[in-house]
Amino acid sequence: MGVVQQLNIWRAVPIAIESSQTLDPADLYVSISVPTRHAIRLFGTRTAPWFAFGEPTFEVRPDVWLPAVPDAALLATLIRAFLKEPSRPAVWRRKSDMIIGRSAPIRQLLQTLDQLASVQTPVIITGESGVGKDLVAQALHYCGSRAQGPFIALNCAAIPETLFEAELFGYMRGAFTGATHARAGAFESANNGTLFLDELGEIPLTMQPKLLRVLQTNEVQRIGATEPKKVSFRLVTATNRDLEAAVKAGRFREDLFYRVQVYPIRVVPLRERIEDVPALVSHHLSVIATRENRQPAQLTSAALEKLLAYSWPGNVRELVNTLERSALLAGSDAIDAHHVVFPDHGFEVRTPTGLVSYRDAKAKFERDYYTQLLRAADGNVSLAAKLGSKTRKEVYDALKRLELDPARYRTGTQQPFTVAAAQRGRAGRTTRRDRSRRSEPQ
Repeated sequence: MGVVQQLNIWRAVPIAIESSQTLDPADLYVSISVPTRHAIRLFGTRTAPWFAFGEPTFEVRPDVWLPAVPDAALLATLIRAFLKEPSRPAVWRRKSDMIIGRSAPIRQLLQTLDQLASVQTPVIITGESGVGKDLVAQALHYCGSRAQGPFIALNCAAIPETLFEAELFGYMRGAFTGATHARAGAFESANNGTLFLDELGEIPLTMQPKLLRVLQTNEVQRIGATEPKKVSFRLVTATNRDLEAAVKAGRFREDLFYRVQVYPIRVVPLRERIEDVPALVSHHLSVIATRENRQPAQLTSAALEKLLAYSWPGNVRELVNTLERSALLAGSDAIDAHHVVFPDHGFEVRTPTGLVSYRDAKAKFERDYYTQLLRAADGNVSLAAKLGSKTRKEVYDALKRLELDPARYRTGTQQPFTVAAAQRGRAGRTTRRDRSRRSEPQ
């Protein structure tokens, strides 16, 4: 039963509007007539329209003026138009819309999310930077029982230590200099929804007891407030740090660790699910095309092979950035291998088994070996040859092939080896011929 109020300058008398909770707002109807020069307003959880009927007057300022009370069907149509939900951004409802791939690790991840979506168990998501831990957190929220509630994400690494308490707990007006109005913190904002704390390992040690107390009591108190408020939210955290090592080092509280480490989820790096690259490429090229209002870029087989051969140290984030750059370089053409540009560091060619090729492994070993040899010899090639049981020519040929400059490894701790020094050393030595000449009679 909704409630309508008949308003005039002196009094407010309630008037009933009957409705079925299971029917559309169009089924609303007025049970008694509404006098002229008065307005009615629908109260409830929805945004309420205000209709006025009869002769206009300055005392009331409704949403719509009508000359007379319409019949029930027309009034229902008007109410339905005004009660129409405001347009909201579309939210993902399927986990496969957020987590792309059909590899075994991804299928296992989706099964785990199915088990966790309907419960309120705290979850901690671990994995390297760029694997998409935030998307896993969104999947937990939007596919679970709290999907209609807010999803509040907070990056703990981006908050200065002095602002942590205000961001998490909020504050009252006048609580400190500059607090000109009250503000709800992340705990309150996430009420009846999900609170996602990214980079959990970056929370200052002084804030960890306060976070622990909120998790234990489900109560939060703003800065400057005198009474706590009850809150209900699901906690999802993420980190790329080893929290167990942080606990042993004294940088993370052990009791808080066990409070958040209820159900850990590890998101594997992209190099461990390289078979998902084609699906990820197709998805993100479509996203880029939609954003730029153009047709999705095509990818040649040579470009795809190059993407599959890369080790992806930056994971999915690096893949998306690479596709952005490749699409820009290709323009209206198909993305070919020469459009796919990787940074010099981190590039490793993979064989179908995922192992580094023999040639690349040998080249890496040789470079590392001669680099250490030059450091040990302080850039002295002759000494490096002696330490490595090689001739100087072999060392020089290897340095030329590997493009290593001995001068870069000279620190001055060893005496430089020069031709003049070698000649001086030779001049100071006594040879067998010299000794035999000296023993001959004059």
